[in-house]
Amino acid sequence: MSQNEGTSFPDPYCRELSGRVTMDDRFPFASGGNSNIYRGRLLLTDGHRIRVAIKMIRCPDDDVGQMDRRMRREVEIWRRLKHRNVLPFFGVCDDITPRPVLISMFCAFGHVGSYLKAYPTANRHELVYGVTSGLHYLHENDVVHGDLKPQNVLVDSNGIPCICDFGFAKIITHPGFTTLSVGTVPYIAPELFLVLDDAENTDVSLPRTTKYTDVYSFALLVLEILTSEQPKRRPSTIFMKIEVLLALHPQRGDYDASTIANEMWDVLDHCWAFDAELRPTMAQILNRSPFLGFGTTV
Repeated sequence: MSQNEGTSFPDPYCRELSGRVTMDDRFPFASGGNSNIYRGRLLLTDGHRIRVAIKMIRCPDDDVGQMDRRMRREVEIWRRLKHRNVLPFFGVCDDITPRPVLISMFCAFGHVGSYLKAYPTANRHELVYGVTSGLHYLHENDVVHGDLKPQNVLVDSNGIPCICDFGFAKIITHPGFTTLSVGTVPYIAPELFLVLDDAENTDVSLPRTTKYTDVYSFALLVLEILTSEQPKRRPSTIFMKIEVLLALHPQRGDYDASTIANEMWDVLDHCWAFDAELRPTMAQILNRSPFLGFGTTV
């Protein structure tokens, strides 16, 4: 995979960190659908210690085999990624908890939603550009994130957004690096819902995440960054009647033009095309006028 120039890490990249990590928290600092996050310290090779995030993967019924498989998948995907808008992965540690844990950079500002609540005057367009650049990098390297939402974009100490949580990600070109998860329901694309004629009809094929579904979720994420409002009229269940599914497209009249300009809305509107193949690629999005002038060219 290509490496973005300017990316820097506090320590030469390594995967085995046993003996170098201490845990600060007795209880989780944060929790997600499939993991608990703790704060800790990592001893660098120059003797300094930095704060890190410690990710412990959870599975139903503490299925050790499933936890190991999930961790191996996430490590193999995450370790390949080096970009300023992707959360840096430092390695694996197996001597501070009963199960191995993942060690990454700690972002004190938290996720982008909480960051904007604390700093409402932050440059939202720069945050959007950073997320766009990070997702473009993932897609250029055939990685589908699979669960884009505000909670999976952390903001580092410099105000840089970093895409995180690759537990549901997959590498398109690598057999075995797939997942049956379709992400968090309010942010998923129409093709990921299960459309049933009636409650007893179970003859349906399982949907799969793609770059197209990432683009749809990305646009909902951008909408939330710009407005500080959760996308309106979004469902809470994956099961859907076709007439409800067809009405999911976000409506311009629901959002104030002072928080989201018409040019930006036009870009997002294309991302929400019902036909997945009509959605733009991330490279095309970066070259649309609302994004030009931020950062560097693709």
